[in-house]
Amino acid sequence: MRSVCLSLLLLLLPACALTFEVDHWPDGAFGGKPARLNWQGPAPVTRPLTLCALYPHLRDAYWLSVNQGMVEEAKRLGVKLRIHEAGGYGALAEQRRQLQQCVSEGSDAILLGAVSYDGLGEAIVASPLPVFGLVNDLPAGLVKAKVGVSWYQMGWQMGHWLAKRHPAGSPPVTVALFPGPQASGGNNFVEPGFAAAIQSSAIRLVTTARGDNSREIQRTLVQQTLARHPDLDYLVGGAIAAEVAVNELAQRQLTKPQVLSTYFSHGVQRGLRRGKVLAANSDQMRQQGRLAVAQAVCLLQSPEAGEQQCPRVMGPPILTLEAPLANPANSLSDGTFRPVYRVGFDASGH
Repeated sequence: MRSVCLSLLLLLLPACALTFEVDHWPDGAFGGKPARLNWQGPAPVTRPLTLCALYPHLRDAYWLSVNQGMVEEAKRLGVKLRIHEAGGYGALAEQRRQLQQCVSEGSDAILLGAVSYDGLGEAIVASPLPVFGLVNDLPAGLVKAKVGVSWYQMGWQMGHWLAKRHPAGSPPVTVALFPGPQASGGNNFVEPGFAAAIQSSAIRLVTTARGDNSREIQRTLVQQTLARHPDLDYLVGGAIAAEVAVNELAQRQLTKPQVLSTYFSHGVQRGLRRGKVLAANSDQMRQQGRLAVAQAVCLLQSPEAGEQQCPRVMGPPILTLEAPLANPANSLSDGTFRPVYRVGFDASGH
C-alpha cells in the first residue's frame, strides 16, 4: 500500500515522502522471484541535483508514460531533469554520443533507457558519472542501480495466461507472436519467456514476426501473417502490434484471431474496454518513471545506503489484465500530456 502522500502527488507537497509498492531483486538481476517491498522513497533534495535521462525514443505511449512519471517525480523532489531521445532502437552511436553529452552538460547522474542490451558497456564504463538503468535491462554489474521489470516474466505471464486457457490435452490452437524489433529493449527476453510458458500446453506457435515498433511496419507484419495463416486463433504482440491488429480485424470484419498484448498503451486500454483485446500486461511504466528518479536521488544523496533504504534493482509489479484498468495513473500518461524535455530550467537553460 502507498502512503497518503500518493493522493497528494499532483499537489507536489515539498515535505512529503512517497511509499511505493515495488518488486525487489536483491541479487542484482531481474531473474527469479522478487521480494515485494513497501519502499519509502527519498525526501525532496537538500542540495541541487541534475539528472540526465536518455530514451530510445518518445514516439509511443510507452515512453511518453515513462516521461510523465519522471517529470512528476523530478518536480516533487526538486531536481533538475534533462531528456534526450536517440531516435529509435537502431541509434546506438547516437546514444553513445548522448552519454558524453550528459557529462558536458554538467549532470550529476545518467538515467539510461538503453537502445541495446550489450552494445553500450564500453561507453557506460567510460562515463565519469554514475549511470542508472531505466526500463530496458543491462548486464548485471554494469550500472549503479536499475529500475524495470523482468521482460522474460512479461512474456511468461502472457504465455501462462494463455496456457491456462488451453492446457495440454485440450483441442490445439495456433498463435503468432509479434515481439517487436529484433535484439532490442525487452524483446530478447519476451520470446523465451512466452515459449517456456506455453511449452506444456495445447498452444502451437506458428510464426514469430519481428520488426520495428512503428505502426507501418507492425501493420505490414500483421497483414502478412493474416494472409499466411487465415485460421490463426491468437495474435500476441507488443502494444503497437495489438493496436494495428484490432484495426485490421475490424476492417475485415473478422472475430479471429483474438488479440493479446504483452505490454500496455492507451490503445490497449481502449481495446480491453471494447472487448477487442482479450488480455494484456502492464508493467506500470509511468510508475517506473517515478521510481527511476526516486532511486537515483536516493543513491546520490545516500551512496552507502543499504538495500532497504535504496534498493538497487527494483520495479513495479507486473499486472496481467482481462479488463481495463479502473485507474491507469500508474501505467498511462494523461490524455493531455505532451513530451517534456526539461524540468527545473529557465528559458535560458539554467
